[in-house]
Amino acid sequence: MSFRLDLLLRNAVLRHRLLAVVLSGFFIAGVGDCGPLALGAEAEAETAESDEGSADKESADNESADDTSAEKAEAEESEAEKTTVERVVLSGTYVDLVGPAELDALSLVMGDGPSRGKSFYKLCDFLEEASKKDDVSHIVFDLSANSLSFNLAQLDELLRRIDLVKKAGKRLAAWLENPSPTHLAIASACDHVAMSDFGGIDMPSMSMQSLFYRDAMDLLGVKASVVRAGNFKGAVEPYLNSTMSEHLRDHYLDMLAAMNDAEVSMIAKGRGLTTEQVRDLQKQRVLLPKEALAAGLVDELAPTGSLKPTMARWAAGQGEVEWIEKGRRAQKELSVFELMSKMMSGGSSSSSRIRKASIAVMHLSGTIVDGTKASAGSIVSGPTVKEIRDLANDDKVEGVVVRINSPGGSATASEAIRQALLDLKEKKPVVVSMGEMAASGGYWVSCLGVPVYAERGTITGSIGVFSMKISFGSLMKRVGVHVENIALDEAAVAFAADRAWNEQDEATLQKTIDDVYTRFLDIVGESRGIGVDQLQDLAGGRVWSGTQAKQHGLVDEIGGLDNCLAVIAKKADLESYDVVHRPQLSTGLDLSTLLGDSEEDLRAVGVSADAVTLLQKRGLAMTVVEALLGEAMTAAQGRPTVWALGPADLSVR
Repeated sequence: MSFRLDLLLRNAVLRHRLLAVVLSGFFIAGVGDCGPLALGAEAEAETAESDEGSADKESADNESADDTSAEKAEAEESEAEKTTVERVVLSGTYVDLVGPAELDALSLVMGDGPSRGKSFYKLCDFLEEASKKDDVSHIVFDLSANSLSFNLAQLDELLRRIDLVKKAGKRLAAWLENPSPTHLAIASACDHVAMSDFGGIDMPSMSMQSLFYRDAMDLLGVKASVVRAGNFKGAVEPYLNSTMSEHLRDHYLDMLAAMNDAEVSMIAKGRGLTTEQVRDLQKQRVLLPKEALAAGLVDELAPTGSLKPTMARWAAGQGEVEWIEKGRRAQKELSVFELMSKMMSGGSSSSSRIRKASIAVMHLSGTIVDGTKASAGSIVSGPTVKEIRDLANDDKVEGVVVRINSPGGSATASEAIRQALLDLKEKKPVVVSMGEMAASGGYWVSCLGVPVYAERGTITGSIGVFSMKISFGSLMKRVGVHVENIALDEAAVAFAADRAWNEQDEATLQKTIDDVYTRFLDIVGESRGIGVDQLQDLAGGRVWSGTQAKQHGLVDEIGGLDNCLAVIAKKADLESYDVVHRPQLSTGLDLSTLLGDSEEDLRAVGVSADAVTLLQKRGLAMTVVEALLGEAMTAAQGRPTVWALGPADLSVR
């Protein structure tokens, strides 16, 4: 009886609950919707189970909360104990101003893709940001790539940026495998240097190469006629002499010694060695890993491929390390058409409009030439003057740093650019920063009466001018071509392709050269406050390192773009500002390198395209040669181009 009563009571309770669920579902979802009914039934069942063991659940929840808190605290403590290390891979060639990617037929055959330099100043910006990161305590520079290239001027500035990161409390280390002097200079600025135990160091002192064409030109039947001012004008010797003159060789040796001293001091200072010790190692040149360790160039040797465990042990001992990889991103596979489109476009570029208070860096990079159309690798007078005027008229530009990387070029183009810069300095603070080279016309445009900064390894000076004409009379005869010049007098055919200048031509042109040279001296003397007598010993085409130029008063200070930005900020009373770089070059593919336009003039004098490409890969710059030959091939009539060019094909390695 009691069992039956109990059963009835249970059924009543169940019916009551089911009725409540149905009514709830009706009011929530409406008639005919059975979804909420099912959900309500499940929820009711869970509620019943919960009612039966509420005390147990409350106890379990409390225990679970305690466990979660403990685990969270333990995770936070573990996270706090981790050492955060950022790995920065340095490779390739770093340039001040990134231009179009270059591609040539020989590169395609050899399996190389388009080449484009990496932005040096983006790297500098990264280091500045790294100094402010609170979540990174250690930075490791991966210097294992053999293809790492900074010029001496960039190296000095890079080491100053690295020093700022150290002063911000970060610990720095470097990983080496087969280092060059460039690798060693960067590594020496770090707190710890580890090197692969398999490989070695090649640390030659600086040397210089210059190509001389006279004998080849004689074989081909090509002759160079030259008028010049200054016995040290190395730009014309390769076309007139079979070998370098002794006085020019001695002058270059002095300059090389000054530049090498700068590189030696970088390594010696960072590694706690004397400059004599580093010079002795340069004379030995090739060092085994164990010899490098014994000499104090590195702190430890480690197995090849053990960068992370080696650096983790240095950074955290036995603790945990969290690695951050700079610039690592998933590589997207592109079709051939997508790849070509990307190379041609160069990616998206930011708007040229300046929106905030800014300091502009006006890059003068390349050979200075006359013209109205911009050309990659050249400083063309027309577009450059327009860019300078735009900066002068932009209210958001508070000041300008003129960054010069140029061997010079046309004297008339150099003066046009200098005049535009003089107008600019009347409106805004201007400072000049010399990069790898600011020679001849590159020095001409720096004569503004404003502070001039150069790095120790900058090549500058070369104050001198010349004019040159290439004639092909003998070559034409050898291939069976006879030229008939019909003119009223000899002067009318002075620029004919088949004849060299005679004595009368040279005497006439010498007046032009002397006049331009005198103006060059006047500009330098007025800008630098140097008397003409003293300037004669510094000019004449002589080339100086930044250190020598500072000693002779040709520049004001040793320093780089970072120093110049600080000077402009102070002059303009700026506490915060953006830095913008001009001009904005297209970073797409430069088809002219593929089509071979720049090599046509070299082919005309018997130099093959393959030879030019191989020479360029060996570090020989051909821009000056191309400019001179290009001018010669135009067979210009009238007044010839007066060149303010640094030494042709001068390659310091």
